Amino acid sequence: MTQQKTALVTGGNSGIGFATAALLKKHGYLVTISGRSEAALLEAAAQLGVDHAVAEMANPEHLERLAAGFPHGLDLLVNNAGIAQFMPMEAHTAAIIDHCFQVNVRGPMLLTQALLGSLEQRSGSVVNVSSIIVENGKPHASLYAATKGAVDAMVRSLALELAPRGIRVNAVSPGAIETPMVDKLGIPDELKPALIQEQSNAIPMKRFGQPREVAEVILALAKSSYVTGAIWKVDGGVNAC
Repeated sequence: MTQQKTALVTGGNSGIGFATAALLKKHGYLVTISGRSEAALLEAAAQLGVDHAVAEMANPEHLERLAAGFPHGLDLLVNNAGIAQFMPMEAHTAAIIDHCFQVNVRGPMLLTQALLGSLEQRSGSVVNVSSIIVENGKPHASLYAATKGAVDAMVRSLALELAPRGIRVNAVSPGAIETPMVDKLGIPDELKPALIQEQSNAIPMKRFGQPREVAEVILALAKSSYVTGAIWKVDGGVNAC
């Protein structure tokens, strides 16, 4: 009998993570979502009908405990959890820089490392969520861009390292997506409509993307058995200009 496929989606209680968990479940995966807020996870897991596990990406012990939940193998790891700190260069502190790299880079690396045995059991794959900001750049985004650039570099090297073990490593690189992260950037509410319209006008498709549209690409990467080391853009055509 064919084993049911398993997936772990970090940051699965909202935005791209929530949409990805919903789509994977629809396609027959046994899904676990993780996040740092137990209340938010419980609510999301109940809505989705999936398992959940509390884990802070900056805490290595949490990640070890999370990985231990897959002794019988894992088909798909979606490293989605992340934080965006948009601020002038003068506002950066060592603590802020360290925390961003711990969550956005060290966390995915340690979790992938802890799950290597489980992924190898199923010839599984890893999909990391990056950002087109790596290529395009924006004022006040140097720290966020640096962390996502590190993710892209990690994807390319890990893909080569893990291919002999049957593990594929890829990334999606979203552009402007309507997610709760937009509300966490510190933009005053009265300025948001104008800024969103201005950004939309710069996108060839003239709109922000939806989380489900990124989730569809994540699923496609999970299913594409001859693709590894790829970074697929989901940006409405911005990088075609």
